Amino acid sequence: MGTIWGCKIIGKEMLRRREGCIINVSSLLGIKGGRGSAAYAASKAGVLGLTRALAAEMGSAGIRVNAIVPGYIETDMTRAMSDPARSEALNSIPLSRFGDVAEIADAAVFLATNKYANNCVLNLDGGLSAV
Repeated sequence: MGTIWGCKIIGKEMLRRREGCIINVSSLLGIKGGRGSAAYAASKAGVLGLTRALAAEMGSAGIRVNAIVPGYIETDMTRAMSDPARSEALNSIPLSRFGDVAEIADAAVFLATNKYANNCVLNLDGGLSAV
């Protein structure tokens, strides 16, 4: 509900100003799904549906809505993975590495500054969603 409420609250102000950019963050699980993650995957797929709907609804008012879909990113969570799980994850990624948080930030800056970017869904997963 946080993404919905956030979009609703900030969207009202952006509509009043007739400009703005919303960047939602989903997850690779929202695209691919995964065992033991049905509720999480469904919520992240919902973020993508919300992003697309708002991009269509708010675009004529000058508001752009996009999403970033990170895969495995080098964070405390991925560093805490067991060695076998980490190796399995790395072996499944075509680029053979986890992403860096700066790469996610770079994508957000691109989406925020490119005035033609609307309804973009950027998969930042090292190619994992392709396999």
